Amino acid sequence: MMARHLIAFVLFATAYALPALPLASLGTTWHAPTMGALMESMVRVPVVLGLALNLGTQLGLLLIVYAATTWLASQWASRTGTARPIASWATLTLVWLWMVSGNGMLFARSGYSVWFSAAPHGVAFAATSTVLAGLLALVLVRHPPVPRQPKLWLGGTALAATLALVLTGWSNHDHPKGQGDQRNIVIIGVDSLSAHLMQRERAHLPNLSALLSQSTAYERAYTPLGRTYPAWASILSGQPAAGHGALFNLRGIEHAQRQDLLGTTLKAQGYRSVYAIDERRFNNIDESFGFDAVVGPRAGVLDFVVQPFNDTPLANVLLQNRLARWLLPYSYLNVASAANYDAQGFVDEIAGATASPQPLFLAVHFLSGHFPFKTRHATVKHPDANAIRARHIEALTTADVQVGRLMQVLAAQGRLDDTMVILLSDHGEAVGDDEPLREAGGTLVRRAGYGHGADLLSEHQSRIVMATLHYRGGRVQHAPSIRSEQVSLLDVRAAAEHFMRSGEVQLRPGSDCIVVETELRLPSASDYRHLDARRVAAEGASLYEVDSKGRLRLREEHLEGLLAKKDVGLRCADRITVFKPVDGRYRAYRLTTGLPPEEMQPLPEDVARIDAYRRALMQLGAKATAQASAKAAG
Repeated sequence: MMARHLIAFVLFATAYALPALPLASLGTTWHAPTMGALMESMVRVPVVLGLALNLGTQLGLLLIVYAATTWLASQWASRTGTARPIASWATLTLVWLWMVSGNGMLFARSGYSVWFSAAPHGVAFAATSTVLAGLLALVLVRHPPVPRQPKLWLGGTALAATLALVLTGWSNHDHPKGQGDQRNIVIIGVDSLSAHLMQRERAHLPNLSALLSQSTAYERAYTPLGRTYPAWASILSGQPAAGHGALFNLRGIEHAQRQDLLGTTLKAQGYRSVYAIDERRFNNIDESFGFDAVVGPRAGVLDFVVQPFNDTPLANVLLQNRLARWLLPYSYLNVASAANYDAQGFVDEIAGATASPQPLFLAVHFLSGHFPFKTRHATVKHPDANAIRARHIEALTTADVQVGRLMQVLAAQGRLDDTMVILLSDHGEAVGDDEPLREAGGTLVRRAGYGHGADLLSEHQSRIVMATLHYRGGRVQHAPSIRSEQVSLLDVRAAAEHFMRSGEVQLRPGSDCIVVETELRLPSASDYRHLDARRVAAEGASLYEVDSKGRLRLREEHLEGLLAKKDVGLRCADRITVFKPVDGRYRAYRLTTGLPPEEMQPLPEDVARIDAYRRALMQLGAKATAQASAKAAG
């Protein structure tokens, strides 16, 4: 009997898993020869345990379905005289079709059901549901359970109840109230939102537009480094990358400044400090950065591995349920798991984390607008002829709805009684728009790029959304205005701490000029239009390793060489000067509102500041190389 059930379960599990396996193999590149060192470093206890938990959860869900299905089949066979093998295989096939069609109907972006795209999922789900309901009624209503089989009956009932709990996406999100009469600080970040696109697409982003229309908005706000982790390190520290140490995405957090940060300052003043982010592949910020709680998926190398395998009918439903926080932690509330990401659940989870009698410091970052611009929650189908730009705008609509819902939650909690809200983006995004430059000889050079953090002369990559609002009694207390001075993410910390001390909302530039720099740039990721994830992973694999906690991090021995390749610039109100190591040249451009930047002679004082910053970077690189060499030798 056990052997028969084991064989049947293996066959059922194989049929269930097959639609996910081709996508999983296409979505992963761990077989690439260049990944040998990375795979070797993955043999860590957290990674092994995480894989075991993920596999065990999937098998456990499937076992529940199998047990409930075989119970139903056995009851059907005993009541009608149908041969048990026929009843079992017929019921298992019916349940499998029910799961496939239900998944295709509920999770439109799921790759699992794409293999059955020719089938009308809604019709198939309705038909299989009707048959299953009729079969269950036949067993339970017309033919009551056999008294001689109480254990089987109780077991079947328990399994069916458990399955129903999972498949209904049971949740217990709530919006507990905080205390009034407190001075709260809320930073709302939207990933990859350029000021240029925000201005043009306000009609498609109504919640963001509503906030901006009531705010003090800064039309010349910039990021010092256009990647999420370094940008947020600058927000929290008020320093550029050479000061806070987060020089690249996924540099080990042990090398970043984590003591003197905005969160630690506010915690010392009695604040409840919460960081929320719904995609952590390149950003390992955790509680050690001054936070009482971090909301979002678990950070780790498994984030890159498990998502294709977790795009299955049962996992997709479980991921709408808080149980997934413990059972599928790398996919729960994870934008990178696009098939099953729960946009509303992320905001609801923030609501739970912010319930406290303490004043609140909340830093939240919404990443639905990040490449590859996949979302199942888009509110529009954009007609743009540029397909990448259209997908980007559609993805941003998800973040827009989340921002609106978050503001409703904060109002319901009483968190807008005396609150400073800072709305910002970590960087912009180039999506093929023309950004011309005028060379010294007068020639107009046409330029159109894709991405972020790669081109310091791109306004679309560098100019960000930034605005402040002061709420009292749930209402904005100041008239809307637009300010033209140049500000940056480096000015956010000072503004938050000033509000904490004085109750005055005031964001001012800390310097007339800011140092700007590029991130790590891989040739295979230089153009989104032709990006191959397998090539990107293979090209970058040798640069990374897995730490003792299962998190992916940059290998320190590569740091010096990577820093030497950074473009470094100085952006001032009327000019920008950039040094490009690829040719060893300084280029300066005069910035005139509404006109293409015009090439000019670099100013000696600007060159000197760039050189001083580059020396600071290279000192950090030399130190990292020396430490890595000593560690390898020891």
